[in-house]
Amino acid sequence: MNWLKRRWQEFRWGHHTYLSFLLSFTSFMLITYRLFIEKIYFLHDKIPTLKIYALMFFVLYIPISIIIGFVHKTKVLKSDTDQCNKQNPQLQEILRKLNKIERKMK
Repeated sequence: MNWLKRRWQEFRWGHHTYLSFLLSFTSFMLITYRLFIEKIYFLHDKIPTLKIYALMFFVLYIPISIIIGFVHKTKVLKSDTDQCNKQNPQLQEILRKLNKIERKMK
């Protein structure tokens, strides 16, 4: 039974972290190309194939994603972590005890 539980957990990690990300990314690109680029004629003239669209998409999308991720890490992540910590009573108790130990050591 333990073997089955481990495989289930590994399946969930592989699916959630890697495969569903790739599938959703690919699906997003195909849908936006089909519904946006192909239907708007002046865009379709400038971006005639899916390969060109994919190349342009990656050239723009990756740097924008990195910038947004950096801003999230530097501005929002601390706030999110603080909110989660405030809502977790066990963590609050651990932090109080650690602060008490730290004060005693000083």
